[in-house]
Amino acid sequence: MVTLNDIQSARGRIHPYIEETPVVTIGDEVFLKLENRQPIVHGFKIRGAANAMIRLRASSVMTSALGTHGFAVGYVGKQLGIHTICMMIKNPPKIAEEKMKQLVDEVLYGTDEFASTEQMALAYAREHGIPFVHPYNNLDVIAGQGTIGLEILEQVPEIKTVYVPIGGGGLISGMAVALKTLRPDLRVVGVQPAVMHAMATSVEKGCVTKVPQAVSQAEKLAVNLNPETMTFDLVCRLVDEFLTPNEVQIRDAMQYIYERTGEVVEGAGAISYAAACLDAKRQGRLLCVVSGGNISKEDFQQATGIKVA
Repeated sequence: MVTLNDIQSARGRIHPYIEETPVVTIGDEVFLKLENRQPIVHGFKIRGAANAMIRLRASSVMTSALGTHGFAVGYVGKQLGIHTICMMIKNPPKIAEEKMKQLVDEVLYGTDEFASTEQMALAYAREHGIPFVHPYNNLDVIAGQGTIGLEILEQVPEIKTVYVPIGGGGLISGMAVALKTLRPDLRVVGVQPAVMHAMATSVEKGCVTKVPQAVSQAEKLAVNLNPETMTFDLVCRLVDEFLTPNEVQIRDAMQYIYERTGEVVEGAGAISYAAACLDAKRQGRLLCVVSGGNISKEDFQQATGIKVA
C-alpha cells in the first residue's frame, strides 16, 4: 500500500505545481489548513492528480469527477502537455460544468448518479486504451494527498487531533499514513455529512456498503464508494473515529469561517470545522482541513445568507 516514503517522494515531485497552503487560527488552539488556496483548482485534489499524472507519463488521461478532481486533472494536464477527458454526471452544477470546460480538453456525461457515471468512465477508458486517473482509488493519488499531512506536522507542532473530510477516502487515507507513521499518538477523525456517510457506514458494517443517495451542502462528500476501493482498508486501519455534522452545522461552519477569516469555502471544506465544534472529545491543538473553496458567491449567499463583495 502507500508508505511514508511514497508520500515524501510525492512531495518533491509535485512541488512545482502546488502551493504549500497556509494554516490560520480560528480560535484558541483551533487551526484551519486552507487547501482552498491552491492555484486555479482551489482544492486539495491538485496534489494527487499531479503526482499520478507525472508518474504516468501518458499523452492523454481520463477521469470522472463532480468538480475539483476534474479541475485538477485538467489544470495539471495543461502544465504537462497531456490531453485530458472528464466524465461528469448529467446536469451537473452550472459553475462546475463551466469551470470543467475551461480546464479539461473534453467533457463527457454519464448518469444522474456519480458511482454509475464513474463506472461508465472506466469502461470508456478501457475501450479507448486511455489511462484512468481515479479520484481516490489510485496509490499515486493517495500519496499526493498525503503530502498535506507532512505540511501540517511542520506548521502546527504538538497537534492533537486532525479533522479530515471524507468522500471516497483518498485524502484521509494519504494523510493518515503520513500522520500516523510520524505521530502514532495523533487522533485522526473522518468527517462526513449526516445525510449520507458511505465510508462511516462501511467501516461500521465491516465491508464496502452502498447507502441511499442524498443531497447535502457538502455535495462532494455525498457519494457512494467504488466497490473495489483501496481506501476502505486504510481508513479501517488508521482512522480513529467519524463525526457526521448535520446541514445546519455545516452552514454555520461556512458562515463562521467567512466571518473570522474572510475565506469563502464550500460545504465540503467547512464540514471539518463543523465536526470540531461538535466533538465532545476535543482537547489540545486541533486542525481542520478545509479541503476546497469551489463555490460561487451566489451559491455561498444562498447557503449562508452572507453576501460576498
